[in-house]
Amino acid sequence: MSVSENGPAWQWRTARVGDLSFIHDAELAYIREREPEQEAAWLGSVEQNRRLWSANLARTTIADLDGTPVSYGMWAELDGVATVVTLHVSPALRRRGLGAALLTAVADDARRSGHAVLALGVHRANPARHLYESAGFLPAGVDGDYLLFRRTLLSPPPRSA
Repeated sequence: MSVSENGPAWQWRTARVGDLSFIHDAELAYIREREPEQEAAWLGSVEQNRRLWSANLARTTIADLDGTPVSYGMWAELDGVATVVTLHVSPALRRRGLGAALLTAVADDARRSGHAVLALGVHRANPARHLYESAGFLPAGVDGDYLLFRRTLLSPPPRSA
């Protein structure tokens, strides 16, 4: 699948156990870049995060470029609600439509799994919040430094008989 006519051809796949180190490294890089004051707390809960990531590998879409994972989107069912746990685009590949494509893949997967709403939280200083807003996510509250958003998922088309 190509993200754009002239862009690279991303290969989409479901995450595997071998992707956990890529996810860990990308999440730690995010913390260091956007929330450095949270690094010690994040490192203290890394095993809990690893369990969450492992439990939701089947709900994680990886984008490969030339056989190398470069980005991912993961959702989980939290308190009965489909929730984006993390969405990461490698810094060198940002602003090329990959984040929007991953968000669409995550939303489609949640919808196919029977969810009518997709929720997420984003740090107020994270510029990715503009991606979520442009994708139809609406403000749903605040949790500390995180802005909460929700989006209704379109129903799948009726099956033909």
